[in-house]
Amino acid sequence: MAAPGASCPDCGTWSERVHGSYLRYPSDLPSCGRPVTAALRVHRFACQALVCQGRRFRQR
Repeated sequence: MAAPGASCPDCGTWSERVHGSYLRYPSDLPSCGRPVTAALRVHRFACQALVCQGRRFRQR
């Protein structure tokens, strides 16, 4: 389950304003001799703090 928001890495302001999302497919070693595929949905957020001027950042 995805978090409802994330903290801006520059100013620390919490943001729930989703700017978009994408799927990430990290590569890893096989598990028990079988290939493993993991799909992670990563959200992009827009910081709402005036000091960041609408900076976009990704969920960690």
